[in-house]
Amino acid sequence: MTHKFLMPYMSISVEAALLDPLVPAQVAVELDVKDMKLSGGQLSALTVTARFVVDGTPIGEGAAAARIVNPATYQRLRGAVPTVLPAAGEDLLACADVGHATQRNVMLGPSSRPFVWPLRVDPTHPIFFDHPLDHVPGMLLVEAARQAARAACSRPDVDFALFEAEFMKLVEFSYPVDVVVTRLESHAAHGVMRVRLLHEEETLMSLVAQVKTPH
Repeated sequence: MTHKFLMPYMSISVEAALLDPLVPAQVAVELDVKDMKLSGGQLSALTVTARFVVDGTPIGEGAAAARIVNPATYQRLRGAVPTVLPAAGEDLLACADVGHATQRNVMLGPSSRPFVWPLRVDPTHPIFFDHPLDHVPGMLLVEAARQAARAACSRPDVDFALFEAEFMKLVEFSYPVDVVVTRLESHAAHGVMRVRLLHEEETLMSLVAQVKTPH
C-alpha cells in the first residue's frame, strides 16, 4: 500500500464468440503471473497474462506488465507537475458519433484538424474515477483511443478486435493532450490503426489496434 503501480504495457484480444445478447455472461478470468522481479527484497516488476472464459468457451486473452516503485522513485518519474483536477469539458463530440448513449461517456472534443481530437477528462466519472487518482487512468486512455477509431471511421459501431498499448509517460491532469489516429491498413470488415496520445508532440501512449466493423 505504500508503493505505486505503473503499467507500461497492455494488450487485449477478443474471440468471435456466439453469446446470447439477452443473457448476462458470467465471465471467468484465468490469470498467470510470471516474470516477477525483486529489488531490495521487494517486488518491483511482474507480467500477467489473462484468459477470459464463458461457460468453458474462451472469449479473449490479455497481457499486462507492471512496475512497482516506491514514492521517491514515483515522484522522480513524474517530476514537478500541477495536480489540480480538470473541470469536465462541455465541448464534446456527440455521444452517438462514438457509440455511447450519454455525453458523460465521451472522452473527445471536436476535431481541430483531420484525425486529431483533443482529450477530454471528467474527473467525476463514476467508472474511470472509482477511486482517487493523481493522473489520467490508462482505462480512460484506451477508451479515448477506441472513440477516436470510431470517429476516424465515421462508424460508431466500430470496435477493437485486438489492441496493443504502450504507456510511455503518465498523462497528467494539467496536460493538453491530442488523440491522433493513423490508418495503417484497411479492408472490408477489418482495419489496422495506430492511435497516439500527444502532449506538445511527445508521445504519452501508443496503441495499435485491429478494428472490426459489424456486418
